Formats: sequence, C-alpha cells, structure tokens
Amino acid sequence: MLIDTVCSVALYCQHCGRVRLQDVPLFSGRKCFEMKCDNCGHTMGEIVMRPRTGLTLRTTCGVCEGENRHQLSWHQLRKLRFEKLYCAHDHFELGYIGQWQDIAEFLDFNAAEYDSLHPGDGDGFLERQQTLLEALNRVHDLAVHGELSCLCGSKDIAAAIMGESIVLECQTCGACCVLPARTAEDLQQLRPGMAADFSWKQPSRLDVREK
Repeated sequence: MLIDTVCSVALYCQHCGRVRLQDVPLFSGRKCFEMKCDNCGHTMGEIVMRPRTGLTLRTTCGVCEGENRHQLSWHQLRKLRFEKLYCAHDHFELGYIGQWQDIAEFLDFNAAEYDSLHPGDGDGFLERQQTLLEALNRVHDLAVHGELSCLCGSKDIAAAIMGESIVLECQTCGACCVLPARTAEDLQQLRPGMAADFSWKQPSRLDVREK
C-alpha cells in the first residue's frame, strides 16, 4: 500500500469559525503549506516539513492572538491517529491532527452530539462558533479604532470568551461588561458607534448567567 500523505489537519478559522480538513501530502515536493479558509480566505495556519525534525504547525489563536508552534517528529506522525490542538496560552481549541477518517468521524460525532442536545438549533454547532469568533473580531476592531473604552475613560480593556458571550474587563478600574454573542442581532450591537451603549458594571454586580 502506498502512503502518500503525512497526516491530515483540521483547523477552525479564527476569523469566521468554519472548519477545514486537509491532507498534508508526502510526495508533493513542497516543504511549506499555508492553509486558507475556503469561506473567508483567512490564513488558518502554516505547515512546515523538515527532513530531520518532522512537521511543524504554526497557528495564531483568535482569542488571545498568541502564536502557537506544534512540533511532531516523523516517529510521532507514523503512530498518530487523532490529537486535539490547543492554544498554548489560553488552552482554546484550535483544531485536530491525525488520520483523515478519525478526524472526520470526530467532527461528525461532535456535530451530531450538539444537535441531539440542542435539537432546535439545526446546524447551530458551527454557526454558534462562527458567531462567537466574529463577535471577538468585532470587539478587537472597535479597540483598534479607539472606540472601546470603560466608563472610567480607560482604553486598557481585556476580552475573553465565557460560554456564548464576550466578557470585557477594564484593566484600570476592574469594571466588566458582558456582550451576548449568540445571534446575528447580537453582532449588530458590535458595529462601529455602538460601544458607547455597552453596559459596564463593577465586579460585585456582574451577572454572567446565560440567557
């Protein structure tokens, strides 16, 4: 049997949330592969193969914006069936590496499990993740354009994902703001000019219960 792939990699696009599963060919002659999202064109990761050391996968986390470097030797790749890829900084799930069939079966099971727990959502598993990442990107854009600030006037704001919301925390006074990220309507509240309407509360009064 001819083995013509090193492994398969599935990454979640850190811009739109879609997942892409791709084979890494063994005999293509290329030593560097750039994975791009089929939906939005965003660069999802870079794969570098070296004859002596093996495979290196470079990714950037959409939550903390930290750069990640996943290194696997040829010996590890030969035995690898399925492994999850996490951000080294905040443990956010970035994707999977291993054999195509194992990854595809996991993705199918994951989606079916979500649908069984949330039958009214339809294809809500990927859509919810897409909405969450899009919300995080919009918050980042507001910060870049100087539109995100606390009531105290500080623009030193940290953002994190909590459930299906984005939680903002002022690094100066400690005030917090919970932004729902479940629907398209929630995303509309994160467009330019809307940050002034965010509801900031002191930590003791913060209610993070899901709707």
